Amino acid sequence: MPVEQRPARAEPSEVVRRERQDQYFQPATDIIETADAVILKLDMPGVAKENVDLTVDKDMLTIVGKAAPEEAGEPVYRETYIGDYRRQFTLTADVDPNNITATMNHGVLTVRIGKAEQAKPRKIQIAAAP
Repeated sequence: MPVEQRPARAEPSEVVRRERQDQYFQPATDIIETADAVILKLDMPGVAKENVDLTVDKDMLTIVGKAAPEEAGEPVYRETYIGDYRRQFTLTADVDPNNITATMNHGVLTVRIGKAEQAKPRKIQIAAAP
């Protein structure tokens, strides 16, 4: 039985096209530890507080910020890019995932994560000997 040879051709259902691949910028972050909290400061220019999403799933804090669309017009020269932001942080047992607050001010997102009671420093009283 002869085998019919045809040139290889991809069927339309096999062709995968990506119209838009999600790409995120990783915001520059400062992490500050105080006696009762860990504070994250993330630079997210172009993001309004309404477009920031903070979620905690198990021990992972995920921060996503959607930037506003660029102004109309064609750039002549560009050194900066506008885009969406995404960053994840692993939460250790030293912090309380139920005690997280966030504020946005001039493109800087400040996230305050309270420390768990067992992780906070405490002063121990010394009793007088009998």
